[in-house]
Amino acid sequence: MWEPNKYRLTQLNPWNIVLIYLVLGFLWILFSDRLLEQLIDDPATLTQFQTYKGWFYVLVTSLLLLLLLMRYSARITHMRSDFLDRLDLYRSLLEQGNQVVLQVDDSQDFSYSNAAVKDILGYDEDEFRCMGDYESIVHQDDRDRFKDIRTVCDAGIRNNEPVKQQVRLRHKNGAWRWYQMILTDKRGFEHIDSRLLLIRDIHEETSMYERLRESQIRFEHLFQEAPVGYHSFGGDFTIIDINKSELNLLGCSREAVVGKKTWADLIVPDDLPTFEQHKKDLLEKGYVENLQYTIVREDGTRRSVILNARAFFDDQDRLLYTLGNVVDMTEQIRAQEEIRELNISLEKKVIERTRDLEMANRELESFAYSVSHDLRAPLRGIDGFSQALADKYAEKLDQRGLQYLDRVCKASQRMGMLIDDLLSLSRITRSELEYEQVDLGAVSREILETLKDREPDRQVDFDVSGDLVVTGDARLLRILMQNLLDNAWKYTSTRDRARIVVDSAEIDGRKTMFVRDNGVGFNMKYHDKLFVPFQRLHTQDDFPGTGIGLATVQRIIGRHGGTIRADSKENEGSVFYLFLPDKSV
Repeated sequence: MWEPNKYRLTQLNPWNIVLIYLVLGFLWILFSDRLLEQLIDDPATLTQFQTYKGWFYVLVTSLLLLLLLMRYSARITHMRSDFLDRLDLYRSLLEQGNQVVLQVDDSQDFSYSNAAVKDILGYDEDEFRCMGDYESIVHQDDRDRFKDIRTVCDAGIRNNEPVKQQVRLRHKNGAWRWYQMILTDKRGFEHIDSRLLLIRDIHEETSMYERLRESQIRFEHLFQEAPVGYHSFGGDFTIIDINKSELNLLGCSREAVVGKKTWADLIVPDDLPTFEQHKKDLLEKGYVENLQYTIVREDGTRRSVILNARAFFDDQDRLLYTLGNVVDMTEQIRAQEEIRELNISLEKKVIERTRDLEMANRELESFAYSVSHDLRAPLRGIDGFSQALADKYAEKLDQRGLQYLDRVCKASQRMGMLIDDLLSLSRITRSELEYEQVDLGAVSREILETLKDREPDRQVDFDVSGDLVVTGDARLLRILMQNLLDNAWKYTSTRDRARIVVDSAEIDGRKTMFVRDNGVGFNMKYHDKLFVPFQRLHTQDDFPGTGIGLATVQRIIGRHGGTIRADSKENEGSVFYLFLPDKSV
């Protein structure tokens, strides 16, 4: 930094030098003349020496003045050179600075502008100084603040306090940006009465401040309007902030708790020992989670809450504050208690229902035994006597009588088959499942070979995949495949060349087995009746059966937790899709 005292020439000003010169001259003349008068008696010699004395005085004083002037001149030359160097430095710093510097004269014209006007405002120096209407680049909402600066210029006010304003100016590229304008009372470079106007780009920091302020507003809104309670404790665990939800939970006002109460003042006395231990954990670990407390509201009622908290410390590990959230769990705990009571009640009902079910199963077994023995005997009698009647008395009966007798035999036989199917369906419902790996492909090939041996004259092509291993009860799964393949064999009997396919496919992301045939098919509008017992989609004369087979299939699939569906078109065949979940361990 330039120090003016460094170049101080002397404490004597020109008048002091002249005065000293006069005093010394007077003293020299006075004392030198007296001394010569005492030493020289001859007047001519005295006059000659006085002349020499005068020239000597002039010579000495001239040399002294020469030395003094040379010293002054050297110092002045050095000061001027140093001043110019520093002036160049200051001008360089001014031109390369990060703010616009403008020199404003009394007519409010800019007599000087640095090069930063190009970088900061986008205008060339001459272009900006010759703009004229500067208010055109000032945002209309900020023109009043801009006029404050112009008013100070117009009034010619001089003081040591700079005038500062923040305004939005339009950059040459058309964008509005925030700038800080500072009008100083410093003198300019050329005009004594001019001022300096500094313009600094503060758009980024202003935008950052606005974003920070908006973020604080959003945070405060989230804090206050959060559906759970939030609070902050100071270093002494006194509440320093609390949101609306927690105030509603406590049933009191903000003034009643902020700076006055601690968490220990809000919980029941029985929880105080637990709270002290949790406070130690918070100070040691820095956080605590899922702590259950019972708080006392302002009206004396109690609520069960869950508390989570986190502590914040300074560099010396001293507690600054804690942040915590509180969730009202009263209703959930009450609901859990109700669920527990309902579970106890449900367990009792399950025990009762299980007992009733076991009793019903025993009755069903007794009924099945009765059906198996008490009904079969009369049916066998009817069938036997009808056959005997047909054998011994056939010549005594006319054609119609023999037809009636044949119908009785067939009806009794069909009734026997129906009883067998019902008993089989009943056993499927009651039997315990035994899970194991079952190769349904091998089972299907065995069933189809048996059917082909039973009717060797039929032309039937069957294609069974080798990758049909599932997990389930082997006995029930064999019954399932037997019923499906029996149906496929039966409903393709009208085809000259039948085809049955047993395979699997990836459907909806899971492996699904299917049985497809090219039989007579059925109308899909009757699909809902397909798996209902005794519901048949074809006549008994066309395709004999009891209507129990597909109901049995669905029952077996259901017991394994699987699904079955059918797709068909009349006279184009049917396909049954079966999904069995993998329950292997």
